[in-house]
Amino acid sequence: MERNLTPEINEALLGRWEPVYRSQLHYLVTWSTRGRRPVLKDRHIRVLRELIQQACDERGYTLVESCAAPEHVHVLVGLSPTQSVASAVRELKGRAGMALMSQFPELRVWLRANLVWDERYSVETVSAMRLDRVRDRLRVLHGPEEDLAAAS
Repeated sequence: MERNLTPEINEALLGRWEPVYRSQLHYLVTWSTRGRRPVLKDRHIRVLRELIQQACDERGYTLVESCAAPEHVHVLVGLSPTQSVASAVRELKGRAGMALMSQFPELRVWLRANLVWDERYSVETVSAMRLDRVRDRLRVLHGPEEDLAAAS
């Protein structure tokens, strides 16, 4: 019996053993600013998207789409079966909130507090067949990234 595996699997097995997952669970996560106040401007949204991308890269989440409006944020993310959606949301909201507050002190004044985000968030599971439809719906609602850059 020959034990030649694909290069990705061989590399994964050489280090510490971890299961190799070929499936991902996709979630559409939505959260709002504290009091649903419309305080996020184009400059905040641009930095927020970078922060979300950076957090996803560091934690191994697959960021499919992220977009924001003045009072809420949508993140379409893919997680492996071993990753918890609650932990992922806590990581994304926590990092983004702290970084936004430190970079933009005016948010603290506008929101009248030390918190950027509301405690609540909603999570919707997205099947692989609906992934493109949900991504298109988000782009229609918030416009493509190029429009955001042109408006600034």
